[in-house]
Amino acid sequence: MVKVSTLCLLVFLLAYSQGFTQINVRKAVPDAEMAAAQGFFYSLPRTGIKVEVIVKKTQKVKGPFAEFADKYLGLTQVINVNSTEFEISSLKLSSFAEPDPKEYYFVEMTSRKKDQKAYELFLSGKGGLTGMQNPQDSDNASSKSNKLDGYVPGIPELPNPTMFERVDTVIRRISIDTTTIEQKVFKKISSAKTPDQKAKEAADFILKLDESMFNLINGYQEVNYDKGTMEYMYNQMEKLKNEYMQLFKGIKNITYETYSFTYFPEKENLEAAYSLARFSSAKGIMDKSSASGDLLQVEAKSLEKLKEIEVLAQSRAGNKESDKGIFYRIPEDAYISVKLGGQVLLGSQFTVNQLGVVNSLPASQYGKIELDNNTGGLKHVIVK
Repeated sequence: MVKVSTLCLLVFLLAYSQGFTQINVRKAVPDAEMAAAQGFFYSLPRTGIKVEVIVKKTQKVKGPFAEFADKYLGLTQVINVNSTEFEISSLKLSSFAEPDPKEYYFVEMTSRKKDQKAYELFLSGKGGLTGMQNPQDSDNASSKSNKLDGYVPGIPELPNPTMFERVDTVIRRISIDTTTIEQKVFKKISSAKTPDQKAKEAADFILKLDESMFNLINGYQEVNYDKGTMEYMYNQMEKLKNEYMQLFKGIKNITYETYSFTYFPEKENLEAAYSLARFSSAKGIMDKSSASGDLLQVEAKSLEKLKEIEVLAQSRAGNKESDKGIFYRIPEDAYISVKLGGQVLLGSQFTVNQLGVVNSLPASQYGKIELDNNTGGLKHVIVK
């Protein structure tokens, strides 16, 4: 009876143990033992922070008749010096997930057929566990998109002759005996117009346009135009007037440049702000190695919500490799801020995976697991 009872107990334990899935998972390290083993790799995701900077570029171009604006038109608010100014118009912070190169793991496959079909894991094309979506490829180097880069506004050229005819009177005196005869000869000479003369002509034309526009809207014209025709004529005269006004007032052109930077917070360097670039109002965004300009930096501060969990996880880290199953991560929250010259311009809270705690499930005693695609945290577990 004792032998029969013992035999039944062994059969029960064997059947019970076969109900659990045995899986051995190790941190991926280059060693001979792992090189000889059969299995596959997977990774946990890390969080990247994308910093998008929109810079406003203002170009001012002096008009050729700026110095005569007050004299002929009474304008005092004109552009007197060519200049280019930059200012940060807006900032935007966003996050994305990609495989963490520091958190790759090796799942060892057993050679026993009954264990080969005991579990099923889903991997993405980049090695993420449970169907991680492929993240956008990004570099720490800044990328710049500016469709208007290199564009410099110019004063429009208006048809206006620069030469004019000057009539000089030449008096010839002819003496015959005691009689003197004066003969007047008119001689035409072409001379270049001075800037003052050109400005005066442009100002006179502007004033004539003003008068014509006034007469048009007050009904002084002799022809009874319909509404559409009158609007078209008025708009065309106003457009022409504005073009001539630019000769005195100058041109102010505003464009926007977009820059994007990528930052990956790490536990090891949270104390120091990460430099993205340099910025100055005279040159805009420059490389962070430039000697001039203020540093544009991003900084991450952990909110340290997982202190106690991290202590427990470290105490379990000494367990035997054979006791460890699927590795997962409990993500941590962090406050991300963008600074210019040490002054905070923008800040927001994000979930940052790599600042969290990595732990492992047991090597057995579960039938199904599911990890979150974006954080690597546990999403679904079936325990037997």
